Amino acid sequence: MNKEQVKRIYSEFQGWNSEQAKARVVLGIASVEIAWLLGNPVEIPQRVVETGRQTLARLRDKGSLRDFRLFPLGVDLFIHISAFQEGTADHELLDALQQAVIAVLKEAQKDGPLASQVSDLLSAPKAEQWRRLNLRFFSFPYTERGAEAILVAKLVEGAPGGFNRMLFNLFFHPDKGSHQRLDGTRFVAVVEHLPALATPASNERRVFLFGDRPEEEVLALLYPLAQSPLLVSRQQIGDIAELLSLIANPVEWAISAVYAVRGRFVRDADQWQPTRHEPVAVVGLAAANTESGGVRPACVLRLQSGLPAVGEAHANLGGEPTLTVGGPNNGYHLAVLPVSLADARATRSGRGLCRLAAYSYQSYNNGVIPPPHDVVDLFAQDPVETGWLQAQALELARCMCQHGEFQPFVVAEEAERRAKAQALQLEGCFEPIPKTESGEADPLVQRCRERSGGRTLTDIKADAGGKLGHTAPPTVFVSVAQACLAEAEEKGLLRDGHTFPVGDDLHLLMTHDQGVDANEIHLFAFQTFWRTVWVTQTIGYKPYGLAQDLKIGPATKGKAVEELAQPSQRFLELLRDFLPSPERSHWDRLQASFHRWQQGLSTARITKPFAGNVTGQGPGFAELPLDGGNDFALVAADKAGPAAFNLPLFRAAETALEDPGFRSAYGESIAFEIFDVHAHRRIFLDARCHRPALQALLGATNLFNVKRLWALPGPVEDPRKIRELLGRMLLAASTEKLAVIAGGEYVGKDDPVLLGVRTLVEPIFSLMRDGFYLTQGDERGSHYMMLLPKPLPEAVATVRSRGLEVGLRVFVDSNALISLQDVYAEPAYAEARQRIQDWNTRLWSAQGSEFTPVGVGAHDVEPAYPLMKVLARITGEESPYALRIEARNFSATDR
Repeated sequence: MNKEQVKRIYSEFQGWNSEQAKARVVLGIASVEIAWLLGNPVEIPQRVVETGRQTLARLRDKGSLRDFRLFPLGVDLFIHISAFQEGTADHELLDALQQAVIAVLKEAQKDGPLASQVSDLLSAPKAEQWRRLNLRFFSFPYTERGAEAILVAKLVEGAPGGFNRMLFNLFFHPDKGSHQRLDGTRFVAVVEHLPALATPASNERRVFLFGDRPEEEVLALLYPLAQSPLLVSRQQIGDIAELLSLIANPVEWAISAVYAVRGRFVRDADQWQPTRHEPVAVVGLAAANTESGGVRPACVLRLQSGLPAVGEAHANLGGEPTLTVGGPNNGYHLAVLPVSLADARATRSGRGLCRLAAYSYQSYNNGVIPPPHDVVDLFAQDPVETGWLQAQALELARCMCQHGEFQPFVVAEEAERRAKAQALQLEGCFEPIPKTESGEADPLVQRCRERSGGRTLTDIKADAGGKLGHTAPPTVFVSVAQACLAEAEEKGLLRDGHTFPVGDDLHLLMTHDQGVDANEIHLFAFQTFWRTVWVTQTIGYKPYGLAQDLKIGPATKGKAVEELAQPSQRFLELLRDFLPSPERSHWDRLQASFHRWQQGLSTARITKPFAGNVTGQGPGFAELPLDGGNDFALVAADKAGPAAFNLPLFRAAETALEDPGFRSAYGESIAFEIFDVHAHRRIFLDARCHRPALQALLGATNLFNVKRLWALPGPVEDPRKIRELLGRMLLAASTEKLAVIAGGEYVGKDDPVLLGVRTLVEPIFSLMRDGFYLTQGDERGSHYMMLLPKPLPEAVATVRSRGLEVGLRVFVDSNALISLQDVYAEPAYAEARQRIQDWNTRLWSAQGSEFTPVGVGAHDVEPAYPLMKVLARITGEESPYALRIEARNFSATDR
């Protein structure tokens, strides 16, 4: 479309719009934070509310307003004004609003605890008044179609993107209503970037449009947050999948308006409808105080007659359990609690909850609101149904609150902000992680080796391929590992060894006398995993993602599989005994391949695995010196991120330190050794003295991970002194990759494992039995779900590749022989699995697979997926879906 066409279309629209404005109602919706001026009472006093109502009533009687409603909702006065008069502008609505607020302030000044502050506020300029009162205002233009069904909702503790999930379900989700099928309706959404909203360099910003392609070649849309209408061509509208990729993270992106583009609202037979330029939903993101970014937002919808039905709107705005963002600093994932307008009066809500209040009515006679008995308080009209919805919301809140101040109860952006601020305060307490791959020794590990005489318990694991996707390793892998362990025991490298699969990871659990970080042991594991590849390739099997975790670092470059596997004749002889009969029939082929390699005729080549996600991460390992005691425990996860143990270990340390027996055996405190996995440095913090700092760092699960826990004789206030006071190593986790092939790149290892003294790990077993917490992983590593505690025979990633965990008690006798007890095979964990499955299902139902906190934010998705390229394309400077607008500014300068 050329400029002349655009100019003509816009001129035609402006001419039509000036005529249509004579028949248009304008709603003004405002939230004004007033509770702080009253000393933060339990409720805003009724006398203050009535003063505002009386002022607005006088303005209505004078003809300045068509109608109004005023409610105290949480800490805000919520004011709804309607006007019907040619040329009504937002500033006129704001003037009426200001008169009501001034009257309220004067009433609050009488005998108020903060009377002097109220006086100062009354004498301040208008812009300062609005800033300090945190005014959030938006208008909603509409033309009544006989009578107009209007719904107004407010998230009393919500964040600007808090309506994303609800609006997406209502207008775009095909299974959440019947309007798309029955009425043929289609919609587009306007999306705003919240960081740009909160700190604008100027009034100019970009908005993005996504949804269904319209009937018209060009749309002219009345967008209340812009100074002039939007003119949008069909090619400037992205699709619904792209919309979902943005708004699934409501901390960063928010739906601000929705428009109909097909259906009876747009066209009646051959006649274009005069309402089609008007929004069908608007979310109030504008605020005089831009730093608030529209906190505790409101939303206005129009319904029926070619739009979603009233029942569909009620169902999607509070009529089913869901989570949203909100709370202090908009930093939490909260359960949406539908409440009556009366219950929304309270200025404080329960932890983990965001109250949703809503009312609906049929507007008539150009903006008149019916009497109170015909204004429907959505969640007061059926107390039994609301009670049922509230019970589910309370359960969701209880689940989220069990995370404390950890992700995903705390949203990723807030958790990372806290962690970075805390790390900055502790800047001088970090030290580089020793580069063991370059031969640099870790003096702490050396000290442990000397103390234990080298006797060590080691678990090394890797994903070398799956028999069906990422579910479980091929059976032959276990046979290869058994043969390798037997050979290593014969040679004296190992004291004892066991192998077992956890999901699609193969684990090698070993005792030996080589010490922690022994290259001989790491090289043995490295070769064992490559032997599984060699045997599989030689037999001719093609498992999924063969060698997925193995192709990384200089140790593999330019080498054949045999060079990495280093098979031996004795290994082949042992393998024949361990192989299942179908694979044993291929033993002669293995023997022949081995002989060809000995003659310099290697046949097995490294090929790039098809794994569907990140490859080449390297094996992970956890090692514990055996310097006293023989009672240990292992926890291993599959389909989980490297921080899966952050919260459990934080809780486990607290529980252990409450136990006099633990303190008597190991010391009065515990030191956390934490890796900053991006900056390749570590810090030591005391569990007693530095609890807030620990919580802040570990709460950001993508930045900081626990590597080890150490015994301390007593609390140590100065983090710089902890290192020299460390006692026994009590626990180690696979926060890093195997140095022999990872090049020392400490970036966090997925599917983690830990080894620890049993009394420190038992609280984790109890948490899996009785508690609830979410960790990143699951299908493609892109969801927060709770891990299922599975016994070893059932440790297979099945439905949706749901994450799982294995728990073993490990007893090491005086000869370093290992015996295992499968903790999660105990009957109590069968009930736990059912409970966790139920909760995972509820959360998935509440949020779908995309919306946080079930779906992870885009910056946490594995980089192998094309999502980041999609986001860059649709939001970058060259985005085809971006429009530059001059935003409305509701400060005093506008009035």
